[in-house]
This record gives sequence, C-alpha cells and structure tokens, in this order.
Amino acid sequence: MSDSLQEYKIPHAGLKKEIHEFSYELNEAFFASFENSLINQCNIQVNVTFDKRQEPYTIEIDLDGTIWSDCDRCTASIPVTIHSSYTIYAKYTVDEAMKEMDDPEIIYIAKDDQYIDITQFLYDFVHLSIPVHVICDKPGKTEYCDMEIIGLLEEQHKEENTIDPRWEGLDKLKDKLN
Repeated sequence: MSDSLQEYKIPHAGLKKEIHEFSYELNEAFFASFENSLINQCNIQVNVTFDKRQEPYTIEIDLDGTIWSDCDRCTASIPVTIHSSYTIYAKYTVDEAMKEMDDPEIIYIAKDDQYIDITQFLYDFVHLSIPVHVICDKPGKTEYCDMEIIGLLEEQHKEENTIDPRWEGLDKLKDKLN
C-alpha cells in the first residue's frame, strides 16, 4: 500500500488508556490506492472510536456518506447513500504467526507495534456497505436515469405482457370448462 494511506493507522502506542476519537474522509484517492476497487467516486465520512481501557481493544467504525454506483435497472451512475457500523478488536500477541492470521474481526499486534492499521478494514467495510441491488428511489424519474434504456425496458415489458392470440383462445376455452 502506498504512503498516502499512512493517515489510516491508529497511533495506539502513545495513547492513554481511555476512549479516543478519530475522523477520516474517504474519497476517490483512497480507493485508487487499491487494485480492482468498485468505487470510483465517493464522499464518505468515517468516525472511529478506539477504546483502549481494556484488552482486547475495541475499534468501532461508523461510515456515513455517498458512493456512486451503476444502477441495476438503467446502468446509469447514481448516488447511493451508505450508513454502516462495524466493530473490530485489537489484541496483543507475541507470536508473529498470529499477526499474519486473516481474522475478519481481530487485529493481532505485537507489543512493540506503534500503529494499528485499519486501512484494509475501511476499504472492505465500505464495499460491504454497498447494497446488493442498486436502484434509484424513483426509477425513470431522476436526473440520473438513462431514459433510452428505461424506454427499451418498458417496451420489452409490454411485449412480455402481450398474450399470444393462440393462448388467448385456449384461455377462453379453459374458462368455459370451469
């Protein structure tokens, strides 16, 4: 990872045993540091609460902001609001192998580590906050909608709902029998 991501490390070594607050803003530059990121445009406010009063340390991450994603209906780029909260834990370890463990909720740190790196967690949590289905609030009625695609979809919907005359005759026969 690049040096531009240094600010997303919590300097826990010099902090008192109390609750600490950190704020970050994630934008396109943050996501450009990762390969194959799904996010090209965003504005996300991150509030981190680091509780160092007892081990394991608790790190609460609150995400609030907007990302731009492709609409599943018309494929236009639309703003998607995200609000999510996640909790991870930091534990001391003397075993170097433990530091390399890929645990989704626990960061293992050595006693002599100066920082807790939450960069990858921020990246992952924002991606996990993207809804499975991305559709605008009022399909076809927003400034973002691709009206050409919406028109084609409506035309296709009408064609699918048109009953073949052969089936229409069979439906009449079925109704007479019932």
